Amino acid sequence: MQSLIDRGLNRPWYRLRLPDALEARYRAETAPESGRFVQSWLAVFILFNVLSLKADLDAFGVERVIVPMALTLGVVVPVTLAAILSLRGRPSPLRLTLAALVTALVDMAVVLTSARLAPPEHTDTYLILATLIPLVVGLIAPLPFRHSLWFCGSSFVLYLCGVVGLGLAGPTNNGVPLLVASLILVPIKLSYSREWEAKLRFLLGLREREQAEELALANRRLTTLAQTDSLTGMANRRLFVERLATAWAEACLMRSSVAVILIDIDHFKALNDTAGHAEGDRCLMRVAAALRAVSEAAGGLAARYGGEEFAILLPRAGDDEALALAEAARRAVADAAIPHPGLPDGGLLTVSVGVAAACGAAADREDGTDRLLKAADVALYAAKRNGRDRVEGAPPGGAAVLPAA
Repeated sequence: MQSLIDRGLNRPWYRLRLPDALEARYRAETAPESGRFVQSWLAVFILFNVLSLKADLDAFGVERVIVPMALTLGVVVPVTLAAILSLRGRPSPLRLTLAALVTALVDMAVVLTSARLAPPEHTDTYLILATLIPLVVGLIAPLPFRHSLWFCGSSFVLYLCGVVGLGLAGPTNNGVPLLVASLILVPIKLSYSREWEAKLRFLLGLREREQAEELALANRRLTTLAQTDSLTGMANRRLFVERLATAWAEACLMRSSVAVILIDIDHFKALNDTAGHAEGDRCLMRVAAALRAVSEAAGGLAARYGGEEFAILLPRAGDDEALALAEAARRAVADAAIPHPGLPDGGLLTVSVGVAAACGAAADREDGTDRLLKAADVALYAAKRNGRDRVEGAPPGGAAVLPAA
């Protein structure tokens, strides 16, 4: 996308169109929400035509003003009202252009007819007025450049055909018509400049949004890298410690409990030495998958704590819940039937699990997490000493480290 935006920003002045993908997006994002802006100006247009009847009266007189009055009230006003009604809802740019074009052409035709019927001294006034109609409409209506070409081109052709066909110009009186005809083309330049500036703002805004999205994505990736173990895809030690601190602070505030489960793979060094580190990594990933499934089912957070050691955090869990989940985790690893080639009898991989739970108290808010982890670590080493492949809760000495749950 950035390359397309750069191409759009660096395109030559004569190339108004953006690359296709950007052009489609520009049109979608800048499409008018409603036609109220053009509708309001068409309403002003009606008022202008009604007020111009006084000028017609001054030019034609009371007896002859009936013709321009009938054309204004019987043709211009109804056509303009129909154009206003056609712009209800959310009109397309083409419908906006057609409404402005039809209204302007009809009014021009009426004014040129009035120029033909008016006294000679007022002909030039009506010729100038006929050019002011598309000039004003073209300047006000937010027409795309391509539509502006149609609008101004059609108005220009109608004007020239009207002037010639109605005999309003001749060998000696064509200066004014030719001069004022050029005014009809002025909106083309304004429309081009307006669309160029609009597309420039669109591209700059789009580039800014794209850069912001890329920065946000990069920040999310950095956060993920900072909080995720690259091998197993589970939370790393840093995130686990942060979540434990949050859970403990909540427990101290709410007088609820927190449980920590530490898990260590039995005889992992022997597995690495026998089968190699690649096989060791595969075993770590399978163990991580088993532990994460058990933990997430219970609403806990599983993390790789370091090396072959894993941890599970259980907010608002007491001893019984923590021991039950620890046993489920041990059993999940056993059920995975991961071969352990480092064992003499070619057995399966097992884990030892230590559990500690405590009830938060305001007095223990500062160092409670360290003490809870220490108690779980003591329990883990008790499981190792007592034969491995087992779960141990915090022993009496470890339980004394923390307030009773």
